[in-house]
Amino acid sequence: SDEDCDSVLITDNKIFEHSILRVNYTTYDLQREQDTINPRTRADVMVLSHEDEHTHPYLYARVIQIFHVNVEYREHPAALRTPPSRLDVLIVRWFRRDSSPAGWAAKHLQRLEFFDHESLPDAFGFLDPDSIVCGVHL
Repeated sequence: SDEDCDSVLITDNKIFEHSILRVNYTTYDLQREQDTINPRTRADVMVLSHEDEHTHPYLYARVIQIFHVNVEYREHPAALRTPPSRLDVLIVRWFRRDSSPAGWAAKHLQRLEFFDHESLPDAFGFLDPDSIVCGVHL
């Protein structure tokens, strides 16, 4: 809402772009690993889906830009601002699952595709880097 936008201030109106993002995760055999996400070379990531558990458990996205901003927050116009805190943000382009049959019966894996031009509001978005499960090869 407009009130929410008015309560957040980007410190000095500066956005800091980064070229890589490192994501720590635990492998299936309980080992610690790290993926390096680079929008130019390895940009695809996997995040948990918040849909019901009968659909696919993950969402996939391609990272377009990595940046952080320092933000200050004010609950209401008369209140003092909080000290600046760092907010890491990714701009992503979302994939969706292809509607063609997939699985053991169809004898091929599920496929992904970008949203088409008719669905542009769903195609791009912001993502918190902490919600990334790991990088993926698509």
